[in-house]
Amino acid sequence: MSYGVDILRGKTLYAGKCMLDLFDNNLISYQYRQHEAQLNLSLQEQGWSQIHLLHSNCCPCQNKDLKPLDQNYSKIKLATVAMLCDRDYNFLLTRRHSQMKTFPKSWVFPGGMVEGQQNLESECLREVQEETGLDVLPILSKMELKVMYESIYPTKLEDNQYPIKQTLCMFYEVKINQSYQNVTIKMEENEVDDYKWLSKKQMLEIMNGQTKDHSFLEIAGIYPNSYGSGIGEGHVKAFLHCYA
Repeated sequence: MSYGVDILRGKTLYAGKCMLDLFDNNLISYQYRQHEAQLNLSLQEQGWSQIHLLHSNCCPCQNKDLKPLDQNYSKIKLATVAMLCDRDYNFLLTRRHSQMKTFPKSWVFPGGMVEGQQNLESECLREVQEETGLDVLPILSKMELKVMYESIYPTKLEDNQYPIKQTLCMFYEVKINQSYQNVTIKMEENEVDDYKWLSKKQMLEIMNGQTKDHSFLEIAGIYPNSYGSGIGEGHVKAFLHCYA
């Protein structure tokens, strides 16, 4: 599998610098060149699409220029994320398996890394099917890119520690034309160990810390919460940006 999508602002971007620092603006222009496996970014470019770029309130790379001790720089990777919902805007959240190397036990929307020279929308739907067993395409009602988020792992870095992984996540709204009660989820058990369908109202209450339902305590809060779980911050920020 090739994760050969280069993210560029004139030249290839590498982990260790905050992308928002590079643009000094959260509204940017982008152009995806599928056959060249390139996502080009610019502050403002005529003819390109525009989108908001979000990141953590405590971005560990902000105002820094971190370098690996072995000089082995890692490219910033590209991922797609599906804010999958049914016709009534009930959303699917999945819990990453506790054995995952990054963000174990976090509740997230389905998604994953983009393979080189692939259509972004197709990659997004492929990840949904891989993680949940759900073939979305025959029941797809709407698919729209809503926002981008810069994810860095670990979320807190020691002095001069280089990120293990820095990813630009493209969040899509993926809406199906029927009720979630009529679809079957078959989890990819090596990656996902639980899932929940939640209404838009429940999602907003959980993400804003307003839920009174004790069955949602493990989910509530930014990952990692006191249960070692919680919702990934990027997923919270992306959802609130789009639906609050």
